[in-house]
Amino acid sequence: MIPSSPRRTWQFLGLSLLLYYGPDMFLPDAWNQAHPVLVNAYQGVLVLLGFAYAPAICRAMVLREVAPGPLRSGVDTALAHLGRTGRRLPPLVLAQHDSPFVLTAGLLPGQCQVFISSALASRLSPDGLGFLLARAAAHATWRQRLVAFLPVLAFTVLVPNDPKGLATWLFLGGILLLWLCLHWLFELDADRQAASLQGAGAVAGLRELLAATASPLGWLSPGPSQRWRLWVVERES
Repeated sequence: MIPSSPRRTWQFLGLSLLLYYGPDMFLPDAWNQAHPVLVNAYQGVLVLLGFAYAPAICRAMVLREVAPGPLRSGVDTALAHLGRTGRRLPPLVLAQHDSPFVLTAGLLPGQCQVFISSALASRLSPDGLGFLLARAAAHATWRQRLVAFLPVLAFTVLVPNDPKGLATWLFLGGILLLWLCLHWLFELDADRQAASLQGAGAVAGLRELLAATASPLGWLSPGPSQRWRLWVVERES
């Protein structure tokens, strides 16, 4: 999900929670306990549908797109430069928003769309924009899409809604640790692919992107450290 107005955000969260916890709320406990496979399958299908319809959901959350002008022209120029590499680039939506964000949404590579805020795009030079767009395109590949939704699907289907017992909590901790390792590995892979796609200017672009998205709470991010990301991009460049 991307940032939006409070009303649209609460509507999305409310509907999502209602759909996800519907069996627990509206069906008898005895039925849920007797048919756990059906409940998990229902929630797993919701996860897949959420990823499949993510581009449409994000478009509905966009309050206003950036009108043609210098900012949109700069983004289009960066896209045209990357397009000369022969790499297929997903459609891009430049949203008018005060918060910096970028998201590649979609279940399969062919249906992915990229959403970037005007606040983030306006902070970047051509090198920074090039790296941002190259990285977004890297997230629209098969391996990146698989690692995006498979851990969420596994977590939803395999972990009970009311974990009990030490073994269940250890299993939950193992899944989270595995997800964190995969997340680090594939985030670094996205940086590597972006550097390979952009070529010259990738290191400067990453440094600029890191500065533009810096936050006092950045240490809470589950992603790899800046030093590791710069090392990967410097090697690829």
